[in-house]
Amino acid sequence: MKRSLERGFTLLEVLVALTVLGVALAALVKSGADHARNSAYLQERTMAHWAGQNILAEYETGMRQASPGERSGQAEMGPYRFAYQLEITDYAPQAALPLPTVRRIDVRLWLAEQGEEQQRATVSGFVLP
Repeated sequence: MKRSLERGFTLLEVLVALTVLGVALAALVKSGADHARNSAYLQERTMAHWAGQNILAEYETGMRQASPGERSGQAEMGPYRFAYQLEITDYAPQAALPLPTVRRIDVRLWLAEQGEEQQRATVSGFVLP
């Protein structure tokens, strides 16, 4: 009687392969979730920056009066609604030549439904009084 040699994997080899596959798939899922979360965060930051640039442009073009003080409000950009706090201060640049005093505008933005501690962008600019 001739004995046939059957070749195959042992149960231990199959379990090790499944364990390695499981770890690799878990890492892939975590990587995909991190990528999605980072993409959403970067989109929020970009939209907040654009909203801040729009607010600053309204002061630069004279659509809003740039008098010193603090203001707050809300702005929409894309699907997001941002709350903002802006501060307008007098700024005297230090230079070899005399330069006029200008107004510095700092705008801080965050998602309106989240707290101020979750700030998404800061935009600064200067305007003539």
